[in-house]
Amino acid sequence: MSAYTFSRAFAAIVFSVLLLGCTEKSSDEAKPEKAAHDAAVQEMTDQQVETLPVTEVDTVHISPKLLETYQQTCGSCHQTGLVGAPKTGDVEAWKPRLAKGMDTMVKHVRDGFNTMPPAGLCFHCSDEDYAALVTFMSTAK
Repeated sequence: MSAYTFSRAFAAIVFSVLLLGCTEKSSDEAKPEKAAHDAAVQEMTDQQVETLPVTEVDTVHISPKLLETYQQTCGSCHQTGLVGAPKTGDVEAWKPRLAKGMDTMVKHVRDGFNTMPPAGLCFHCSDEDYAALVTFMSTAK
């Protein structure tokens, strides 16, 4: 290997390490978040998550397409209250969140908030879809 080739390879490795260092949190900062994330993932793995069949959900307040989205994404946590998610239909649990306004709720869904992942794992949803899903989940059934 020539000195030039070695220098380029070394420079590429150093650049990659520096780039990784710029994007990652320090290990001290990431430990609580990583521990919380790992605990949430373990709880999700350990717990049997069930969603309601279509026939048991009030389809008057949500379209069949969004109901399917709910069952595939939101319902995984909101049906059971996993990792502190307010349960679907628990009006009291949703009140303080809704008091912040729908724009804030949609922003929290889109960007992620506390233990909720960005987009609530619904990456094809629009802001209008998020608002409809929040309304559905926060309404008594």
